[in-house]
Amino acid sequence: MITPEFTSALPQQERRVQAVLAVLRGEAVADVCVRYQIGRSDLYKYRHRALIALRHAMTDHRRGPRQPANRLTALQEAQVVTLCQQHPTWSAPAIQLHCGADAPSSRTIQRVRARHGLVHASKRPPALSTEHRLTPEERQRVQEMLDAKPYLGPERIAWDLRNADGIRLSPSTIKYYQQRRRAAVAAQTRTRRPRPVWRRYERQHPHQLWHGDCLEKVTLTDLDQTAYQFTLLDDYSRGYVFCDLFLHPDLRTTIRALIAAMRQWQVIPTAVLFDNGAPFKGKLLTAFCAQVGIRLIHISVGHPQTNGKLERALRDDMREFYRQYETWELERLRRDLPGYVHYRNHVRGQQALHGQAAITRLREYTPTVLPGVLESLENCACYEIGRKRLSSTGCFRLFGRDAHVGAMWADSDVTLYESLDGLEARRDGQCLAILRDYRTFKQIACGTWDRHNVLPEAFYFEPHVPPGRP
Repeated sequence: MITPEFTSALPQQERRVQAVLAVLRGEAVADVCVRYQIGRSDLYKYRHRALIALRHAMTDHRRGPRQPANRLTALQEAQVVTLCQQHPTWSAPAIQLHCGADAPSSRTIQRVRARHGLVHASKRPPALSTEHRLTPEERQRVQEMLDAKPYLGPERIAWDLRNADGIRLSPSTIKYYQQRRRAAVAAQTRTRRPRPVWRRYERQHPHQLWHGDCLEKVTLTDLDQTAYQFTLLDDYSRGYVFCDLFLHPDLRTTIRALIAAMRQWQVIPTAVLFDNGAPFKGKLLTAFCAQVGIRLIHISVGHPQTNGKLERALRDDMREFYRQYETWELERLRRDLPGYVHYRNHVRGQQALHGQAAITRLREYTPTVLPGVLESLENCACYEIGRKRLSSTGCFRLFGRDAHVGAMWADSDVTLYESLDGLEARRDGQCLAILRDYRTFKQIACGTWDRHNVLPEAFYFEPHVPPGRP
């Protein structure tokens, strides 16, 4: 039993709580007053307070704040109400536009309108006459006329219905019915094409497949011509292994880009994938890939989805790099492009890699190609064109012109090879002379170059100087 000596040691607030609980349990008021040393009137007062607090605690209360934090001030609401009254045809966005910088949202303006009973009036005047609707019999007659005379125009059918049956319809209504009829007939006769089934693929290791393509939408403002971003993308990692801007890309540009990427990453890719553009199709590229041991793949005509990884990457390049500049200047773009490529390979997360950067997969490759193989890659870019017999003056016919090789090799046979440097004249495996601009001359002769360029009167080969010889 709790004694008065024990209760006197309790704090005053605790004694009051224990006293009220004792009274509520049914103990005598006099005993409680003596035990907890509280007066009778104070005990009744504390019990009354406890009952009020208990009822308040058992009552359900609405959750959340009693007043929203973004409630309009009286001045703001008065401004909105005044504008709604002056311009009843204005929409909520229009009123928001005229309320200034601290204007409420359109939804808040709609609530203010509803709260004050303001009506949003329509700008269109009310209709003067009710819409004429066809009866089922008249609609059936129109359908019969369309089926019987489908060759007639809307005006002829409208006139015939008005004069013969008294049905007044505008030519535009007749045209609407004709369009619905044609659409129904087409839907019955049209067979739906099956949805294409895409076959998604991904190589298992880095440098097994490189995608190559050009971004052709970079129009330079300083040179007033188009620059081409040539890009090589690794299929497994989605990383750029080569990226640069060129003004006139061709087969030699593609081969030199492949050589630069192979030397940078110390690798020879298993295969490369290109579209059917001019910079990616030719005997020189085919011979280079065959001699190096690269499988050359061209996508199907009219099916760019095969090269979809790079197509999507080039679209991202346009948005994330080129459109950040107000003007496109060649030197500035070339200077900033390596930084963007570093960001794309080392920082930018890839959706297919679950947010990882492309460099995480590129680092999985361990270089195994000997340096000597990479140093002699240019020698692999050549193929034999044919054999020619030089005349007594040391020349032969090329594109309808005389091509002078050298008088010292007159009346001898030479073998012509196309290489990265140009057209080489060889004998016994040794290069005698070279024509540097052979590819340009060939494009002019074939009509694929600028029509304003003309071939020179004659071609002159330069004597070939072996490397290391002055």
